[in-house]
Amino acid sequence: MEISHKPIAVISGDIVNSTKLTSEQFEKLLKRIKDIQTWISVGHSSNAHSIERGDEFQSVVHDIECALRYTIIYRIGIKALGKEFDSRISFAIASNADLRESVSESMGKAFVLSGRGLKALKSDKLVFNSDRFELTEHFDLLFKYLDRQLTELTSRQCEVMLPMLQSNEGLSINELAERLDVATATASKSLKASGWPLISELNLRFINQVAGLTYV
Repeated sequence: MEISHKPIAVISGDIVNSTKLTSEQFEKLLKRIKDIQTWISVGHSSNAHSIERGDEFQSVVHDIECALRYTIIYRIGIKALGKEFDSRISFAIASNADLRESVSESMGKAFVLSGRGLKALKSDKLVFNSDRFELTEHFDLLFKYLDRQLTELTSRQCEVMLPMLQSNEGLSINELAERLDVATATASKSLKASGWPLISELNLRFINQVAGLTYV
């Protein structure tokens, strides 16, 4: 067991209507979740994950400024698989945690807030909490709008946006079009329709707000 006094983020999610998925769809979903978790671990080697019963997932994130980015990647990465796929995600940031080898056995304020948020989700599919009231309050309404935007995305729009979020150095429209093997105008139109400029700006605001926090 490792006692961490530094803030961590915990991302908790489950799959919407997972029982309606075919075996083939479920395998595709499981692979996508594992791929996303592997990618998140590249961002920070201490990041850890779990998958419970195949339709519940959790990530412990030490590079907390990336928590929103990882959350959006989970959401659109799953939605990109097709119209049958979506998830509900709750993420939280808090200090002081008992981190164990198994993520499901770890404890702490971030785990409690994240789990509680997920259980409270009804019609919404995204929620954020923290042990800092001012941080939670600052993003409450913004994330409600973000949730609505992500919910309305088509699987194709999610597919187009995903490489933009996964690129650490940023992609130009030409590079994105080449990666997706589509015309530049098509990539540009899809990104604009997805609301990418505002989503990108919101992610940058989150990074700046979290990076400016002082935890004792």
